[in-house]
Amino acid sequence: MSPCLPNEPRIIDPEIQGQLTRKYLSEYLTQIEQLFTDLRNQLDVHLRNAKPNKLGKTYPLGQCLEISQAFEAAFAHLEPSQLSSSEHVTAFQAIQAFLAAGGEFRQVWGDLRGEYFQNAFILGSWYVDVANDTVDVNKPSVEILPFSESGLRPIQNFAHFAVIAKRYWQAVCLPNIVFPELAHHFPMIVLQPNAGPQLQGLFDYMIALTRQSGFRLSEDAIVGLSFPDSLFQTFRRQGWAASGLAESADEAKQTAVDSCRRARERKMHEDSLIRDRVIQQALKVNRTWQDLRVEFHSKP
Repeated sequence: MSPCLPNEPRIIDPEIQGQLTRKYLSEYLTQIEQLFTDLRNQLDVHLRNAKPNKLGKTYPLGQCLEISQAFEAAFAHLEPSQLSSSEHVTAFQAIQAFLAAGGEFRQVWGDLRGEYFQNAFILGSWYVDVANDTVDVNKPSVEILPFSESGLRPIQNFAHFAVIAKRYWQAVCLPNIVFPELAHHFPMIVLQPNAGPQLQGLFDYMIALTRQSGFRLSEDAIVGLSFPDSLFQTFRRQGWAASGLAESADEAKQTAVDSCRRARERKMHEDSLIRDRVIQQALKVNRTWQDLRVEFHSKP
């Protein structure tokens, strides 16, 4: 079977992972859920203080990435001596035996039932969400269920990303025609309420996805998304775009498409040094936009 992309929500070998889950984990499901809940409760104090609000929402709303990353780091350094009960020790030891036998435990990200971007974990044949309350605070903080029942699936392309971004973030996605030299890796700008514009896709899965396609997915996004010329002129006039940019949105779009094609011809999708460089350039662009705020006004 083909290897997974970084954070891809897919079980590489469901049969083997199912066997290992049944052998090492299934008997201890309740204890494992209790262990994960206790660890999440311990993390909440620090995470709430670190970021009490995100985009106008009170913790834990909207912070599934922050919680998942903190959980992954904390679990990696967990020692049995730190655990508060024998049930927690039993759960931890069961997971360690499972991992030693070749079990899979990794963070994943994708489209949850067509409604949300979701950060979660695959543990054998299980879906593990340690940030289950980040959309609805009335839900339990931890949820474990068979991965096949979770509804989590990979993002297929940038059009798929844009659909979920609109539903979940109430965002508008534009083609990246204002920094066309970065369009091959980052073909999309997201306008999200109460935040600055952002070049989107600065995470490993989306970068790997478009590089795997030879930047054809990026080219499709540039062609398929629209950028109103009046807004394009605002970006140019305010200095929020690359210097020397074409004077019209149509011309800039063609420049971005050409950038994707040249990158493919030069096999830039196979060069890790170029990947690292364009990531740093995109991060710099996002820093220049971070103090801006997007507001949407309904038509009268």
